[in-house]
Amino acid sequence: MKPHLLLLTGMLAFSIGVSAQTSDLLQNPLPKTKEEFTASEPSVINTVNYLESTPIDKEGDAWRIQAAMLMAWLTGSPQVTIEVDAKTMTFSRKNPELMIVFMGGWTRYVLQNTYSKDKVQGNIAGIKSAIKVYKMGSGLKKDKEMEKLIKLEEDGGLESWVAEKLGQKR
Repeated sequence: MKPHLLLLTGMLAFSIGVSAQTSDLLQNPLPKTKEEFTASEPSVINTVNYLESTPIDKEGDAWRIQAAMLMAWLTGSPQVTIEVDAKTMTFSRKNPELMIVFMGGWTRYVLQNTYSKDKVQGNIAGIKSAIKVYKMGSGLKKDKEMEKLIKLEEDGGLESWVAEKLGQKR
């Protein structure tokens, strides 16, 4: 094959691969009916995974678009409800981007656990997602609150901490 055809073929294969990846994410128009929301759940999970694995500082615009899509999906979803509690969200003060990551982690937990309403486990899933993004760096600010949560997770005390903050016994 001639060098310029080889280059063109490589570029085409790359662009097909990239569009295949982004087509698995939430897209406009967003769902309107309960059935459409249910059908879009795999895309929601892919979007959460994307937000967790994509450096915000390198893919800022694309990351923010997907974050906005997730927020819009959550706002309209008839089946998924997230209750954000300031007592467990102390880490979002310095890095507000982590709030949508938290919400995404909780949403993925709900979708993968038969629409679970367990607030403690939902919070834990959200915090673990935020920890993952924080550890990646992504241009986020150093935060003592997040460092404390990382330590709690490593020591196995995250569930007790969340339950205590939410006033629940475990």
